[in-house]
Amino acid sequence: MKSKLLLKFSLMLTLMCSYSLRAETLQDVNSIEQVAHVYAMEQAQAHYGNPQVVTGNLDPRLRLQQCSSPLTAFNNSKKFGLGSQVIGVKCRSDTPWTVYVPVTIKLYRTVVVAARPLNANRLISSSDIKLAQIDISTVRKAYFKEAKLVIGQQIKYPVVAGAVLNANNVRPQKIVRRGETITLIAEAGSMQVRMTGMALSDAVLGERIRVENSSSKRIVEGVVDAPGQVKISM
Repeated sequence: MKSKLLLKFSLMLTLMCSYSLRAETLQDVNSIEQVAHVYAMEQAQAHYGNPQVVTGNLDPRLRLQQCSSPLTAFNNSKKFGLGSQVIGVKCRSDTPWTVYVPVTIKLYRTVVVAARPLNANRLISSSDIKLAQIDISTVRKAYFKEAKLVIGQQIKYPVVAGAVLNANNVRPQKIVRRGETITLIAEAGSMQVRMTGMALSDAVLGERIRVENSSSKRIVEGVVDAPGQVKISM
């Protein structure tokens, strides 16, 4: 009976030692994630100013042989961009393995957002917008960095409070309308002549437009300089 107890104890001790040895020779999952994080941060800093890197967690049940050589990280993408990325971590020892770690590259910038819900066709005023820190990796369209670039423009379609304003949801206000009587200003050197004309299309500030001279009926082309005013060069 005593010999049987000793045999069982010896077997349990052997199993415990074996388990302990296996645990010691497994690669720490956190070390893999850290290598991926450092690599992603280096790559992000090479392309962007003050980026943030969020590293995803590997499955804690992952069992990999402890690497006898330093782990190396790599990226298969040709371009390292913002948003979701996958970083490979490779072991080049006698028992090689490769693991892929998900990371997210974030870049916060000050952009113009809606301060409140805005209806379609509304002309944007200073009280309609505000500046906010936004992760631009989530912004799909070109955004505005300064409020002055948006004030006076027109909302194309309704936007919710906090929405980033971009070139897709605003448009310049049309300050000349087709059929409208406008002032034609012809410049030749220091001389300036004013005439009356009729706009042949809608136009925004700075846009080229065709205008019919009311007196001569001649069609000329000029640039919208102000509401109801078009400049032409002689």
